[in-house]
Amino acid sequence: TRRRTSNGDTARILLEKGVCSGDGETLIADSAEEKSCRDYRALGLPCRGAEKGPGSVKAGMKWLQSLAEIRIDPARCPDTAKEFSEYEYDRDHASGQVLEGYPDRDNHHIDAVRYATSRIWRRAGS
Repeated sequence: TRRRTSNGDTARILLEKGVCSGDGETLIADSAEEKSCRDYRALGLPCRGAEKGPGSVKAGMKWLQSLAEIRIDPARCPDTAKEFSEYEYDRDHASGQVLEGYPDRDNHHIDAVRYATSRIWRRAGS
C-alpha cells in the first residue's frame, strides 16, 4: 500500500514497475472504495474489489496466523514489516486479558495481504 498518494500517481508507479503486465494478473483494491477500481481500470490496470463479507476478516487473519512463515523484505517494504511486527490484539484495561477479535487500526498493509491472498485462503476452506 502507498499512503497519501493519488490513484493516478499510484497507477503510474505500478505501471512503471510492470504490475499487471502478464496475462491474468489483476490488481485488488478495497471494495469499499469502488472509485479506486474505476480509476485504476481507466488508467489501464485490471482491477477488482476485494471479496468481503461476514467473517472475512477473521478467516483471513486466522489463515495468515496459520502460516509457518511470512517473509517481508524490510528494506523494500519497511512499513509492511513494521505493521506486521507491531500488530497486537486489544487488551482489557482493567484485567490485561487479551480481547477477542482483531483490532481494525494500523492494519492497512495486513488488509492488503489478506485481499491479495483471499482467493488462496478461501479456496483452502477457511
